[in-house]
Amino acid sequence: MSAATTRKFGGREYVSAGEVASRLRLQLSWISRGRRLVLTGPAVKAELENDTRDVTINGLRVFLGDPVVDAGGELYVSRVDFERCLTPLLRPGHGVPPHPPLKTIVLDPGHGGRDHGTSALEKTYTLDVARRARKLLEAAGFKVVLTRDADVYLDLQERSAIANASRAGLFVSIHFNAIGNDRKTSGVEVFTFAPQFQRSTNAWSPGSGNDTEKDPAPVNRHDHWSVVLAQSLHRRFVYDLKAFDRGRKIAHWGVLRGLNCPGVLVECGFLTSTEEARKIATPQYRERLAVALANGIREYAATTGSANTKSAAASARPAGSARRAH
Repeated sequence: MSAATTRKFGGREYVSAGEVASRLRLQLSWISRGRRLVLTGPAVKAELENDTRDVTINGLRVFLGDPVVDAGGELYVSRVDFERCLTPLLRPGHGVPPHPPLKTIVLDPGHGGRDHGTSALEKTYTLDVARRARKLLEAAGFKVVLTRDADVYLDLQERSAIANASRAGLFVSIHFNAIGNDRKTSGVEVFTFAPQFQRSTNAWSPGSGNDTEKDPAPVNRHDHWSVVLAQSLHRRFVYDLKAFDRGRKIAHWGVLRGLNCPGVLVECGFLTSTEEARKIATPQYRERLAVALANGIREYAATTGSANTKSAAASARPAGSARRAH
């Protein structure tokens, strides 16, 4: 596939929304010319708005790595966002090698031992959710490895090393959130490792430094499928748990950096929220979290299998019957 035509804004390469629509075979409709538009296709929808990174994709909140830009009444997204965010969300499997069949899953219960996490309870709850999810996934036929199955300390590199040694097909690090002196903020967040040349979502906050990395991390080789995995988990956490959607975000998490497979970090709720902490404290809600996690992974496995089938079918077409490349 030929490279997309780009324009530079602020020193960064951008692609027009019209070209995004053409290359991903989507329909483009304007809500407000030069301000808001919608890209739609079979079972997919992206709503983009000028001068923001906060967009809606398939009904879920997603933070792009760079703001949408208006130029002459046309909207543009950064080339990195087009390739590493929009494409995997709107056309999984497009332009990347087939995903191997998912066999081994590594679940990483965050914290442990002397590292309590956001509170003394986080390390206990993450392990409990991971154990529950393991049981569900093993019943579905997957091999599941936990980075820790007891209250022990592991550093970040040890966790990714366990996944690599296990030849994991995916990695999910499980956490709970917290904000000091805030009893109301609640909701779920799903993170992937920031693509090369993009800053973390939180690094756009006033007073934060630009944490862009010039060199790719090992896990960046799997950006496409990490985003597909994040979308599957994000959807199940928001829809199945009716949790407030705080978005799919990017960050330079050390636990994801060294992975040789797709990986995400999930924040399953706020232990500082009066209402949410009360739910998380119950075994029943932690079981629901585990079910959502397992269902998201199963959905991801089905998506990767479907993408591989479509790719194989396209490759098998006689040369004269192939679709015109966009």
